[in-house]
Amino acid sequence: MKRFLPPGLMIFAGILGIAPHAGMAEQDVTRTPKKVDLRESILRKFLIAQHCPDQEYTELLIAEADTYGLDWRLLPSLALVETGGGRSAKGNNLFGWANGKMSFSTIGEAIHHVASALSGGRAYRGKSLDDILLAYNSERPDYRAMVLDIMRQISPRQQVAAAD
Repeated sequence: MKRFLPPGLMIFAGILGIAPHAGMAEQDVTRTPKKVDLRESILRKFLIAQHCPDQEYTELLIAEADTYGLDWRLLPSLALVETGGGRSAKGNNLFGWANGKMSFSTIGEAIHHVASALSGGRAYRGKSLDDILLAYNSERPDYRAMVLDIMRQISPRQQVAAAD
């Protein structure tokens, strides 16, 4: 059998064929970087610092707030005021819902129920944050200020930019 190319040239051609792919083997150009939602990190850090048992529900608290168009800081602030972020919650009722007399099968159910009610319930529908807080607890004149103060402690701004 006759060879058409010298052996040295074959090796050189093989090296050239592999070289462009060596540095790009790990890179997938079809994937776009996922943006990180900083709210979860901010909220988790805050709840841990406050020794709140509801810290493990950070993602759900934000997801339910987003689903129902609520400020992402509202639910954890209500839980902190009402039950110390779950420290004194009875019947999985983080929010003292129905004057603390209602029980939920899970904390997730409580989060969903309260978020849904604050968004679409007759007592809250279409109201501003101030009016929602007044309707939530009208017996304590300082209630609104307490919840708003905790919301500011979590994050001074409602909008938090996502990071790459």
